[in-house]
Amino acid sequence: MRKPFFLFVLLIISSLLLGACASQEEKEIVSSAEKFAANYVLEKYGVTVRFTEYKFSPPDLSNSLGLHGYIEGDKKKKVFVFVNYDPLSIETLSLPEGISKKPTSK
Repeated sequence: MRKPFFLFVLLIISSLLLGACASQEEKEIVSSAEKFAANYVLEKYGVTVRFTEYKFSPPDLSNSLGLHGYIEGDKKKKVFVFVNYDPLSIETLSLPEGISKKPTSK
């Protein structure tokens, strides 16, 4: 009689631990993607961005997530970056009108 109860409790604890690991991994992915995207925008466009939201793509489609944010200093100037996180690369970038790439130096 006690064995099924013990197995049920063990299953619940295992599920909670696996969920905690997944959320920690998700946090690390989001953090590295935000840093990568922010550095990319700063380097290529000369503006600093702050990200406020993220959303992962379904894992069976791609290893990507969308980052929503704004240009630092003006929350009305919205930014969207679609980042592939394995390996890190920018898939899509949407910046406010009037922001253009910095000239490349040789």
